[in-house]
Amino acid sequence: MYRTIKIYFLLVLIFSACKVKEKADLIVYNANIYTADTINQGIEAFAIKNGNFVAIGTLDQISSLKGDSTQMLDMEGQFVMPGLIEGHGHFLGLGESLVNLNLLDTKSWDEIVHLVQEKVKTANPGQWIEGRGWHQDKWSGNTGLTFNGYPYHDALSQISPNNPVVLYHASGHALIANKKAMEIAGITAETQSQAGGRIVKDKNNKIVGVFEENAMDLLTQALSDDYNKMPLATQQALKISQAIMASDHALSFGITSFQDAGTSLADMRILQKLCVDDILKIRLYVMLGGSIKNVLNEMDSIQELNSSKEKFSTIAVKAYMDGALGSYGAMLLKEYADNPGALGQQITSTDELTQIAQKAASKNLQMCIHAIGDKGNREVLNLFQNVLGTSAKNEDRRWRIEHAQHIDTSDAPRFHELGVIASMQAVHCTSDAPFVAKRLGDERAKNTSYIWRSLLDLNTHLANGTDTPVEKVNPFECIYAAVTRKNSSTGLEFYPEQKMTRDEALKSYTIWNAYAAKEERIKGSISVNKFADFIVLDRDLLNCKSEDILNTKVLQVYIGGKKIEVKK
Repeated sequence: MYRTIKIYFLLVLIFSACKVKEKADLIVYNANIYTADTINQGIEAFAIKNGNFVAIGTLDQISSLKGDSTQMLDMEGQFVMPGLIEGHGHFLGLGESLVNLNLLDTKSWDEIVHLVQEKVKTANPGQWIEGRGWHQDKWSGNTGLTFNGYPYHDALSQISPNNPVVLYHASGHALIANKKAMEIAGITAETQSQAGGRIVKDKNNKIVGVFEENAMDLLTQALSDDYNKMPLATQQALKISQAIMASDHALSFGITSFQDAGTSLADMRILQKLCVDDILKIRLYVMLGGSIKNVLNEMDSIQELNSSKEKFSTIAVKAYMDGALGSYGAMLLKEYADNPGALGQQITSTDELTQIAQKAASKNLQMCIHAIGDKGNREVLNLFQNVLGTSAKNEDRRWRIEHAQHIDTSDAPRFHELGVIASMQAVHCTSDAPFVAKRLGDERAKNTSYIWRSLLDLNTHLANGTDTPVEKVNPFECIYAAVTRKNSSTGLEFYPEQKMTRDEALKSYTIWNAYAAKEERIKGSISVNKFADFIVLDRDLLNCKSEDILNTKVLQVYIGGKKIEVKK
């Protein structure tokens, strides 16, 4: 009996100690909470301990977790949801875009030339001038002398004779350079296009100044050579500065996790240290990218960077099948409607892609391949099936096709059958809408382009993002595009039968993106034992008017239960 009593009191003491230990650090209550899961709907409070959600429900249900040091946060009915996850972007590219010329909103070639002219006035002699975001199909009015819709470089060369200029297409799959930049790169009328790319020349063999796909390497190598002349410490300082700017900018939109779609091992190491040292508050998932040779060589080293997986994860490699639709680089099963004979560009050979995929499979890494055209997507699906067989789904590989923009109807079921994630960017649909039908023809555009509804009805796993800096990193523009299929600027609607529901659109920016990174057990929803990453918004995204989504403001950001001071 004594022994029994002694054991009882011992258990009481242990239980009491546990209770004290489990008192919450923070309790959020009186909130309109969207959890992003299907189990815990209709809750109005949650408790956080040591950076994780430990209880959810009503305030009465979790009030026992309140201790003397527990912070109580009354949301006064505001909309609270999991931190947003950017499912496909370019982190350092975002940082660069905040420094270089941003051409996303330009409406004409003349406007771009003017912006470059103003930049020249403040540039040092010989300094490279970079910009990104132009798109010839989104310009209004007369663009002057053009070839295949592209402007000639002459105006750029005239206003910047001494400063090399490189302006990247919005897609990132073409650029236009001035005469000075081409001179530095050693490019003449006799320079030949390389495999998987094109130096655009007119019928008189005059260089237009536009370089598509792999042909861009001629200019980017010259730019890289100039960059590499800087001391290593200066180079790293620039990277760090870009990373901090990217993090601050993304956080201001409620993005608490960012999936980077291809970075070199050297830059990965910089980013990992910034995360581990808590200089970057945002969580990063980074794919290894770069040349085929580098990816094959560096694949052995990336997993060593996962020592702090809660802040930085690298379990994936990135490669390219084709280019972009806007620059006629997407691989198509039938020729471009507005460019007869053109079928797009295969950026990487099938043999090289197979080699990378086989090594990724042997190391249990995710394989993520960029594919935009219907033929590009078919070829990647074939490659995945050839490397993994039909067991890919059962093995939970979660290999990804990045963009998956145009999919032949016969290939759509294969995503689910093979367990392949369609990593799509909703905002690309509405941004590209003005020229998609022009490139593909109405029927093919309707049946194959951005077929989210069709894929979801086939139980395909989707991911969502902006592909920043190709598009603005603003997730609310992307969510708006997903639920309306309308261009936020023009109101142009693109085949609305393929749109998502509100719940699907929010899941595509939270739990679905977490799943696409094999992180759904630790993030992506307000659920017990997951990271306490959440945001507070100024409106209810489930119930507000569709047009109001675009005006959403982020009021508060919490990562690991700690409030982040966001720089606007």
